[in-house]
Amino acid sequence: MEKSELRKEQISKLKEFANTKEKRAEDAILLEKLMSTDLIRRSQTIGVTASLPLEVDTSELIARLWDKGKEVYLAKARGDQNHTLDFLRYTYMSKLVKSKFGVEEVADEDAKINNDLDLVIVPGLAFALDTHVRLGFGGGYYDRFLAKHDPKTVALANSKMTFDTSIWPIEKTDIPVQTIVTPDKIY
Repeated sequence: MEKSELRKEQISKLKEFANTKEKRAEDAILLEKLMSTDLIRRSQTIGVTASLPLEVDTSELIARLWDKGKEVYLAKARGDQNHTLDFLRYTYMSKLVKSKFGVEEVADEDAKINNDLDLVIVPGLAFALDTHVRLGFGGGYYDRFLAKHDPKTVALANSKMTFDTSIWPIEKTDIPVQTIVTPDKIY
């Protein structure tokens, strides 16, 4: 299946799932599983994206990371032709603004940038459990970032996001995620 076709299907499926009790329950399970991992215990600087409603909710995760004294950095897509991504320091005092993609980003252009993170929580629409490749939103921001930097990576994938194997074409520029947390198991 072509990536663009699967993207449309996944977005539709995830939007439908977004306001269900099942999704809220799975989000809570994913949060607890991730928070109990060594990945979180051993990481001080953590990059994350402010989630869209169709994604696994990261708002509680961010609050829990702050409670544990972790430094949180929010992804910010740069408006350049290279589709670059930076991670800006995010505190409870930070002002946020919606990007052209509808994602909340740190508004302060002078916020500390840290692209040498201990851990990055990588978003996506679909994840192949066997190869750990992901289908993102199509901009290539995370693949470019991960090709240039080398943090530990983890993805939170609810039951609608997981595939036993990739049904989409894998390209040489696709960077697999190291760890995938699902409601049932950690891969």
